[in-house]
Amino acid sequence: MNPTIEQQHAINMAVQGNSCKVTAYAGAGKTSTLKLIGDAKRNQYGMYLAFNKAIATEAQSKFNQNVKCKTFHSLAFNSVPRWLTNKLKNRRLMSNQLASRYDLESFKVPVALVQQRGEEDKARLFSSKHMATAMMNTVGYFCRSNHNEIQFAHAYAALPVWMDDTQRAELANILLPKAYDYWMDILNPTGINRLEHDHYLKYWALSNPIINADFILFDEAQDADPIMLNVLSKQPTQVIYVGDRHQQIYAFRGAVNAMQSLDITETRLSQSFRFGQNIADLANKILFNVLDEEIPLRGFERIESQVGEVDDMVADAFIYRTNASALSNMVELVKLGREPRLEVDTSSLIKNIEDAKKLKAGIKLNDGSIFEGFSDWKEAVEHAEEVKGNDLKPLISLIEKVGENVLIEALLKSSSSDYDCIITTAHKSKGLEFNKVKLGGDFFYKEATEPGVPLISEDEARLLYVAATRAKKQLDITALNPLFKKIGYNTKAEVNALCVQ
Repeated sequence: MNPTIEQQHAINMAVQGNSCKVTAYAGAGKTSTLKLIGDAKRNQYGMYLAFNKAIATEAQSKFNQNVKCKTFHSLAFNSVPRWLTNKLKNRRLMSNQLASRYDLESFKVPVALVQQRGEEDKARLFSSKHMATAMMNTVGYFCRSNHNEIQFAHAYAALPVWMDDTQRAELANILLPKAYDYWMDILNPTGINRLEHDHYLKYWALSNPIINADFILFDEAQDADPIMLNVLSKQPTQVIYVGDRHQQIYAFRGAVNAMQSLDITETRLSQSFRFGQNIADLANKILFNVLDEEIPLRGFERIESQVGEVDDMVADAFIYRTNASALSNMVELVKLGREPRLEVDTSSLIKNIEDAKKLKAGIKLNDGSIFEGFSDWKEAVEHAEEVKGNDLKPLISLIEKVGENVLIEALLKSSSSDYDCIITTAHKSKGLEFNKVKLGGDFFYKEATEPGVPLISEDEARLLYVAATRAKKQLDITALNPLFKKIGYNTKAEVNALCVQ
């Protein structure tokens, strides 16, 4: 294929041999550009790095033989000692066993004022089992960081946000030496703790590894963990970071936006080949008016795209902000006679619905339940109705409407291979594309704001940008018209009305 002008700029930059970054907007031919770079450097040995095996395997089928496609974890696995990876086979110790082994105690913890869910929700029990889970998560945060030793910040992050800050800090100090002992057992050839994949990745990273390649292509760099960026920053060879800082939607997991943080030569792929100019115009309202972008996304002139209403009976995909809203939509679509496939975190949803059943029945909930802090179901319903913007409202309203058993049955059937449309969340939709897309109305934004206060956060705006750019031919934003109007986008009908006036 003949490269576009932008693709040729990326190729020329890569051929010069210096580390650089290629910002690729939604649908802008990122994979084909990477292949062109690999072809242009055919006399060199390249390494393409992806986040998961499926993406790496697919990429390998597209690159020439001079580029090998792997994941960070596979590089690490093949480089660390076998005594370490053999510990992947160790029996997993349950949280109660770990609590006993590391002498962890239970604590009655004050609830932060803004997190309290009722008159009686002043303090909650944080059990020894949950201390054990927090200890393991502390090590997890450490393993994804660029630190050489476990820090207080890792333990603090592993504790729930509902805790009073002072007590949370005290528990973090208690956890810190326990997490250190847990990690030392991982590094001990005779240790009994089970190895996790992030553990051997950290072990490898701490050895200051050198990746055997003349150049490295790092895909989806905006979603990188600090540990990955740290390894790449120490390579003596050329590293080409590829991604879109506006599609960084995993900051809550600790991901670092390499496309924004790295001060190296940059070029852009702003021409989308996925959709036409009408959808690009809408996306640009998010990019320019919320995310402070200055270079526009351009639609593909050969694709005729529309932003307008799409009937529920013909839409290919429905994209929501939350699992609960996606589930609610599935129930309604089934009533219409459609056969939707639900692409959400099904196991988490079922657990939450089971917890609702327990709360109704007066059965004690496990620590960490989304209904933790409520004394009964009535209190949960009142909270959903009275507290604006709370994330429990969609699920509670749905349970009140159709009942727990109906929802669980629907979820168990939702993964059928025989379907006529997809229902998913914005997070799950990343990397996908559909002809006709409808966006749900549950994206988080403020209906009214004080002067100088953003209508929508940057994290939420990036999520909205990802969802909106999944559409190829038709995009329905009807449920979010108030939001888009406030960020400067007028629908075609509104533009026509203004012209008539």
